[in-house]
Amino acid sequence: MKTLIDRVLHNFRGAVASYTHIHFYGFLICQCLNEAATLRPMNTTTITKQRTNRTNARKAESKDGYLSTGRPPPPANYSMPTSMPMLMSNRDLPGPLSMNRLDDVGAVHRLDGFNAYLAEYSDTLFGRGVIMTKVVPRPCIACGRSALWVWMGGTFPNVIDIISGSHYRSMVYGRPIKTYKRNVSAGHLSTIGGLKLTSPTRTTCDIALMDERTMPHKQRTELAYAMMQEYHVDPADCLKILDENRFWPNIAQARQFFKALEYCI
Repeated sequence: MKTLIDRVLHNFRGAVASYTHIHFYGFLICQCLNEAATLRPMNTTTITKQRTNRTNARKAESKDGYLSTGRPPPPANYSMPTSMPMLMSNRDLPGPLSMNRLDDVGAVHRLDGFNAYLAEYSDTLFGRGVIMTKVVPRPCIACGRSALWVWMGGTFPNVIDIISGSHYRSMVYGRPIKTYKRNVSAGHLSTIGGLKLTSPTRTTCDIALMDERTMPHKQRTELAYAMMQEYHVDPADCLKILDENRFWPNIAQARQFFKALEYCI
């Protein structure tokens, strides 16, 4: 209360000392004095009682995390909504400068000039699978570089590789879609976060089959070897897949790669 009176007096000294100002600030001072006179000081017992009530209210939480205030519990199939979507655009933020700022601090990773995905979700296998479901057309199967990103993470691929009999001319998030018409058995498919993608063994084969224009030899070799180390891919299983599909392009270079590692891993 003293602070409020001091503020009023300070304003009074800085204002024009007219008749109207004097009555106005005098009225405020009187109101402050009247309120101070009617207020009762709170003793220690009352303060302790209020703190105890607040503590008991916090402890009275039910198993599902809701306060027991007499409200009915939520249904069994209730799920808490996520705080933020995995993919966001400039429309979800105050403006494009906000997206640039989030990208600079590493909170999001840009897909194009308008969209991005949250960095924290891309750190997990499940999160990367869910993110890729927003990019891969349904009901296509993610393969090649798309599946490699889901399994291993890293930089988001510049081209979306899928297994499909259709052709996609339009770009998705500024990236072209490359389709492969290759047979894939059910044993070489996986599902992560609702995304259908090739298994680690089949993904390693797809990487080894890429030509020099799609992926340089050094990068192709390093990524295929990293997949084999991370998911314990047996070169013999990859050679078996190649034997079952003798007419795939670049099969000779892939066979040479796995033959060199057959007795090393």
